[in-house]
Amino acid sequence: MNTEIIKRNPLIIGICIILAMYVIGDVISGVSFLLPSFLFAGIVVGFMVNNNMKTGAINGAILGLISSILVNAVLISMMFLQGYGHYFTMLFLFYIVNIIIQIVISTVGGVLGSLIQTEKLENLKEQDSS
Repeated sequence: MNTEIIKRNPLIIGICIILAMYVIGDVISGVSFLLPSFLFAGIVVGFMVNNNMKTGAINGAILGLISSILVNAVLISMMFLQGYGHYFTMLFLFYIVNIIIQIVISTVGGVLGSLIQTEKLENLKEQDSS
């Protein structure tokens, strides 16, 4: 049953979107697109899963968990390289809260993507019947 709910291809595409937007936004330009990229990738994953809201929410949460761990690992390593290793406990608490926020935003994005897909399918059915 888990293989029916969790879709790998949309998750991989969503992770690639988040990492690409993170590299482009934070590393290259200095502007943080991190939270909007989690929402956008969650919408894309929810749209690609195209089942129901539950499946979109689960896939969005998994996307948020995996991507937030990857992104925050990069952020922590960058902080250590810059010499902020002494403040690890404060940074650790900040990154835990950051991970939770990113998971929630990705879950909301997954639900929104599922709703967009459902609305699109309903519009197509109405056009076919008329």
